[in-house]
Amino acid sequence: MDEQLQHETEDSLDFAVLTEEKSTAYTKLSVKYEDVMSSATTMLFVGIAGLIFLVLVYLKVIPIPINESTGWLFDLVMGLIFVGFIIGGIISFLRAKQLKVDADAEDQLIEEILTWADANISKDTLDEGLDCSQPEEILYFSRQDRIKDSLMHAFETADEPLLDDLSETVYQKLYESETNSEQ
Repeated sequence: MDEQLQHETEDSLDFAVLTEEKSTAYTKLSVKYEDVMSSATTMLFVGIAGLIFLVLVYLKVIPIPINESTGWLFDLVMGLIFVGFIIGGIISFLRAKQLKVDADAEDQLIEEILTWADANISKDTLDEGLDCSQPEEILYFSRQDRIKDSLMHAFETADEPLLDDLSETVYQKLYESETNSEQ
């Protein structure tokens, strides 16, 4: 019984450690921009539709069986909620405007990095000094580290998660196409 409890405790601790790890996947600003725009549009739509609904309830076009003495409370609370949605939508649109500028700059930087990588990183330079008789998995990590180091040296001001993502792109461009053509 104690062994089973200890095993379950260890499993739950392992799960807790796994769920606390943060994702290292990089999300491009252009994707974040699209998400913010979608959220802003949705909030504005819900806010405006809600206010129209409240006006129709107030004009008794849509009857809602609420006691007259507490109806004002319903109108006030719902009105504040819908105005909050509209304000949230407007703020999100303003944030999206700045995010669009940043996303365009990031897309330009990505294009610059990939162009530089095409001109300066080759299979020969990556494999130089490596023991190519090692398993492909070991070679992958060694090559990936070399690509990332080259990108970090050439683009010191770029975000490290961005360079991680782009080093994977460069690796795939150099080595994955070779693997696919052999199959």
